[in-house]
Amino acid sequence: MIIYTAASVHDLSIDADQLAGLTWSGHALWYADQGREQATCLDPRTGAPGHTLSCPGLVAGLTSLGGHLLYATDGALRLCDTQTGDILRDVPSPRPGVPICGMEAGKDGIWLGWSDALELRHASDLRLLATVPAPLGVTGVTVTDRYVAHTDRLGEAITVFDLRAGRNVLQIHVDGRPTSLTWDGLRLWYGDAANLRLRALDVPGLSATTA
Repeated sequence: MIIYTAASVHDLSIDADQLAGLTWSGHALWYADQGREQATCLDPRTGAPGHTLSCPGLVAGLTSLGGHLLYATDGALRLCDTQTGDILRDVPSPRPGVPICGMEAGKDGIWLGWSDALELRHASDLRLLATVPAPLGVTGVTVTDRYVAHTDRLGEAITVFDLRAGRNVLQIHVDGRPTSLTWDGLRLWYGDAANLRLRALDVPGLSATTA
């Protein structure tokens, strides 16, 4: 596994009590604030905040799924409308009693982060499709065409797992305390919970088109 230190190429300050999730909607960043039980849309270029959505019961995680937002409550995954905030669906957690620590939807399903592993689950019924060990736990997760990346409880680095090779191939040490992750198709973004900012990284080879 390659270990290296990466510097941010773009920083965005955020207003949050407790950063709990981060996702890319296709044109904007959304971050979850557990303290205020809300999600806020952010312009990735200017950092200007846009729509803020009430997310009652939000505990952790945030991802875009079918044009809506999905987040974890205590014991369930909750899907809500990004315009109205209406709750569209509550789905019981596939592991009752075990807190969900992060999530990201991709083309193959939904990656869920737990205290001991990453799990790929089917988007329609949450049946288990794959498991990746995460001995240090998970605080954030994102996925590209070929890789799944996560942050852990130590809050020091981002670990990248190659889905084709079936092993960890990269550990990225970053500034601050990384706790949330997302991928915008070009750059890897992480939420720095210590300094309340979103930071973008250029990671050569992370996209399948350049690997």
